[in-house]
Amino acid sequence: MPTPSLNTFLLWCLGAYLAGSIPFGLILVKLAGKGDVRTQGSGNIGATNVLRTGGKALGILTLALDVAKGFAPVFLAKHFGFPDGANVALSWVALSATTGHIFTPWLKFQGGKGVATALGAMLGYHPALALPSVAGFALCLGIFRYVSLGSVIAALLLIPAALGFFGAWACLPLTGDLARYGIVAWILLPMLVVRRHAANIQRLIKGTESRLWGATKEQKNA
Repeated sequence: MPTPSLNTFLLWCLGAYLAGSIPFGLILVKLAGKGDVRTQGSGNIGATNVLRTGGKALGILTLALDVAKGFAPVFLAKHFGFPDGANVALSWVALSATTGHIFTPWLKFQGGKGVATALGAMLGYHPALALPSVAGFALCLGIFRYVSLGSVIAALLLIPAALGFFGAWACLPLTGDLARYGIVAWILLPMLVVRRHAANIQRLIKGTESRLWGATKEQKNA
C-alpha cells in the first residue's frame, strides 16, 4: 500500500486541524447580532446551542458548516493529497479535523463537542461507516429527545462499525501492516467525543439534561 511522506502527512493533518478549528457557531451568532453564544444556553459553540439561542436557521447553518469542515479536508486529502489506498493516513486527518473543533486554538482550546465534525470526517472517509452512528443518533433522539444521549450513542457505535461488527459494508477499508494505526485513530475519535459529553452524561443521570423539545424531569416537577 502506498504511503505519503511524513511531511505531506503532517501538513494535511495540520490543515485538517485548522479547518476543524473554525468556530462557525460563534461567528454566525455574532454576525447575526445575537451576542456571544458561549455566554448563552449551555455555552457550547455547536449547532444545538446555536439552535436554542440563535434560532433554527442559524442552527441548521452551523450544523452544515461543522459537518463540512470535517468532510472537506478528508475528502480533499483522499482525492488530491495522498496516493490511492493511504487510508491509514486519512484516518488521522479525520481525527485531526475533529480535534480541531474540540480544541480550537482561537478560543483558548475550548471548542465544541465534535459530533457534527466527526460525522463530516466519516462521510469524507467512508460514508457507509457513518450509517450505524446516524441511525443510533436518530433513534435515541426520536425516543428520548436528548441530543447529548444520541451523540454519545452515535460515537460509541462508531467503534464496532469500524471493526466490522455490522458487516464489511461499514467496516474501515484498512489493510496491511499499518492498519492497526488507522484503527487507533477511529477509536480515539469517538472517545474524544464521549469525553466532551462528560457533563451531559452527569446531567442525564440526574435527570436535569435539557431535551431538544419538551421539558426536563426537573422542570416538570417545578
